[in-house]
Amino acid sequence: MKIRSLFVSFLVSCMFLTGCVEREILDDLYIETGKAFDYEGEDKIRGTALFPIYLADKSIQNGTLSAEASSTREVLEKLERRSQQPLVRGSLDIVLIGEELARKGIIDIGDSLQRDASVGARLYLTVTEGEAGELIKGNYGLRGNGTYLSNLIHHNINRRELPATNLHMFIFDYFQEGQTPYLPILKQLSNESVAITGVALFDKDKMIKKIPAKDMFFFKLLVDRFAEGSHVIKMGKERGSGHVEKSVEASVTSLKSKSKIIVKHNTNPVEVTIRIKIRGIIREYTGKNLTPDKVIEVEKEMKKDIEENCLKMLKDFQELGIDPVGIGQSQKHGIRGFDFKEWDDSIYPQVKFNVEAKVQILEAGTVE
Repeated sequence: MKIRSLFVSFLVSCMFLTGCVEREILDDLYIETGKAFDYEGEDKIRGTALFPIYLADKSIQNGTLSAEASSTREVLEKLERRSQQPLVRGSLDIVLIGEELARKGIIDIGDSLQRDASVGARLYLTVTEGEAGELIKGNYGLRGNGTYLSNLIHHNINRRELPATNLHMFIFDYFQEGQTPYLPILKQLSNESVAITGVALFDKDKMIKKIPAKDMFFFKLLVDRFAEGSHVIKMGKERGSGHVEKSVEASVTSLKSKSKIIVKHNTNPVEVTIRIKIRGIIREYTGKNLTPDKVIEVEKEMKKDIEENCLKMLKDFQELGIDPVGIGQSQKHGIRGFDFKEWDDSIYPQVKFNVEAKVQILEAGTVE
């Protein structure tokens, strides 16, 4: 009987406790899927919240609210005061930051997001050409702008030339020594179209350089251990019909690639070699016949392109004093008592870089 009375008391207590929880109905909430921040001058920023509005015909309308303030926290408070329904950030997929604000520093925004328990660490953080608030107000796809933009980033990371990146990775690279962060760059092409136009490189939390879209393939080879993407190789000219010379190109899709950093500390200056192995297939060849000899030539030309472009990129990073590849970070695990200050101040600026690429074409369709 005693056990039974305790059980009844427990049930009654549960009923009273559940009665204390405030009920929230999804239709009575604005569930944020995206957010944009822009610099407004005089140390003020403008925040724009994006949320889907579900219509009676099951279509989705993109709703937005904007506010200006001196901090992200104050922006959130102003947005709440202007919203007719509670703003909920638990479904936030992507945050856009205008380029002008990115060049002034964005760690306050990143820190605010990562401290919010309702925001997932895999949220995509991006930079935009022009104003982020204008881009987020477009009309993309049928499932709302937040889903469209996050799917755009996700697809290009998994199947194209964009290196892996998210809020967690940006914060991690910002705080750790020996590696600097980077973020994708978006551009609004029209009110219904957005494209990834490059990668923004940061010195701490300030954007200082762009990697253009044409060089993203090489950048991904350097910063991602395993990368997919495609690259077009120029193979010179050959005579076509009517004895007219035309340019010949081969489009190679990377199926699998990996890179390895090798550092020789016993040389003066220190030598850093990046070894890249890539396996791919020829998707398109504009010449007349793709013979086995031509396949070997494609491998050689692609090897040359990778080595030249990656080496140039590494030297550019060195001149800017940034390290998105994480060469300094890789030394932390291999050398006891590694001195990051000495590496940044005197060793890294003098490093001699080498790039060694090995290209293997696994498939080229039908060859003669």
